[in-house]
Amino acid sequence: MVWAGSSLSFEMAAEAIAQFTGHSISAARIRRQVEQVGAARTAERDQYIEDLQQMTLPDRRSAIEHGSTLEVAVVMMDGGRYQRRDHFRRRGGNQARGGDQAAHKDPEEAQTHWRESKVGCLLSMSSEVHSDDPCPEIPDSFAHASVVREIAKTSEKDVSNVTSSQDELALVDENLVDSFASSIDYEAPKLLERDVVASGKDTYAFGFQLEERARRLNFNGCSRQAFVADGAKTNWRIQRQHFPRATPIADLIHALAYAWSAAQVDEGKVTYQKWAQLIWQGDVAEVIEHLQTLKEIHGSPPDDSPSDPRHQVERALTYFRNNAVHMNYPAYRQAGLPITSAHIESTVKQINRRIKGTEKFWRRETSESVLQLRAEYLSDSHPMEKFWLRYLANQDGTNRYQNASKLLQST
Repeated sequence: MVWAGSSLSFEMAAEAIAQFTGHSISAARIRRQVEQVGAARTAERDQYIEDLQQMTLPDRRSAIEHGSTLEVAVVMMDGGRYQRRDHFRRRGGNQARGGDQAAHKDPEEAQTHWRESKVGCLLSMSSEVHSDDPCPEIPDSFAHASVVREIAKTSEKDVSNVTSSQDELALVDENLVDSFASSIDYEAPKLLERDVVASGKDTYAFGFQLEERARRLNFNGCSRQAFVADGAKTNWRIQRQHFPRATPIADLIHALAYAWSAAQVDEGKVTYQKWAQLIWQGDVAEVIEHLQTLKEIHGSPPDDSPSDPRHQVERALTYFRNNAVHMNYPAYRQAGLPITSAHIESTVKQINRRIKGTEKFWRRETSESVLQLRAEYLSDSHPMEKFWLRYLANQDGTNRYQNASKLLQST
C-alpha cells in the first residue's frame, strides 16, 4: 500500500491493488497509511539531521571507516513544482487576524498554491582521468542541433506562478536534456548507482538532507567529487556549505540555451556556433565580451516590453558573469567529471509524475511524506528495505492501545 500510494495517485493505487491482489482497499486508507509511514520516515530523517548538526565540522567531513569506496561521487540538485493547500486556510479566520499583511510575513504562506519541491541526486559514477581534454572540439550535434533551440524556448517560458528560491528562470524539458546529453561523442562518466532526496522544505533544511544522505553513502571518502547544477545562487550556496570538496560545475545545457537565446538578437546561427565552441572550450570571458558588445550595439530593452529579444542578452550576461568560474569544461572532462545535469532533470520528472498536476492539491504533511517515500523508492541503495525492518520491529500490536492509554492519562 505504501509503495503504491507513493508511486501512483491514491485512487490508482487502490485500483491497482484490487486488480493485482483481489483485495478492496479504499484510497483514503492508502492515503492514511502513506501519511503514517511517511511521517515516521521523515521523523527518522530529521533525527539523523539533528545528530549531524551536533557533530563537529571535522567529523562531518570525515569518511566512514570500512565504508564503500566510490570512484566518482556526484551531487546534483534542481527543483520541481507542486500545489499545496496552505493559503486556502487563510480565507476567513487567518485574514480576520491581520489580513493579507500578516499572511505575507511568511514566504511559505504566499498567495499562491504553487510550491517548489527540492530534488537531489547522489550519484556513484565511474570514469577515466585523461592527460588532456579528451574532446576539445564541440560535437556537431551541440553546435548545430535544433534541440538546443527547443531547450532555450522552454527556458524562456513564464514561471511567475512558481514561488521558488531559484535565482534563474531556466526550466528545461527533461526529455530534451536527456536526448541532447546522450549525443556527446566521448566516453562520459558512467552511472553506477543513484540515490534520490526530495523535500518540500526550504533550501537551508534541504542542504542538510543532502549532506546527511551523502555522508551515509560515504561521499566523504571519495577523492573525485562534483556538484552539478544550473545557475541558481542557492545551489552554489549549498555546495559551499555542505560539499566544499566537490568541484562546482554549471550545467552545460543551460549555458548553451542562454547562448542560443541571446544570439537571436544577432540573427542567431553563426553567432551561436561561435559562442557554443567558446563555451565548450571554457572561454567564457570571451563570450561575456561579445555579449557586452552586443548590448552596446542594440541598447537596453524597454521595461514595458518583456518579449523584447534584448532581454535575453541581459539575462545571458548575468548568467555567464555569475557562473563563469563554474564553467571550465575542458578541465572537468579531463578529470572525468560530468558536465550536464541530465540525471537530475530526469529524476525531477519522476518526482513530478507523482506530485505535480493541476488537479493535485496537497496538505503540507501529506506532500512531505509522499516526496520522502517517492525519493526512497527511486534510490538504488534501497533505504526503505532497512527502514521497514526498523519500523515493523516497533509494531508489536499494542502500540495503539498504549498511545490511547497515555492520552487518557494526560487528560
